[in-house]
Amino acid sequence: MAAALHAAGGGLAPAPVTTGEYRLGDVRHVFADAHRAAQQLGFTAREPFDAGMAEFATAALRAPPA
Repeated sequence: MAAALHAAGGGLAPAPVTTGEYRLGDVRHVFADAHRAAQQLGFTAREPFDAGMAEFATAALRAPPA
């Protein structure tokens, strides 16, 4: 995800670095897999991951609810 957001930003910021270090409370061994959602719910993404991350990275910020 960090690499996709970096690419979406045009590489202007330093590239993310994976150090292998962690902090207390970090979730280190979890990853997303959409196969179960497709299998059990019939859900499939309409947009590729990188395109979604690019849209997210460039979206205008919204004002918090009043």
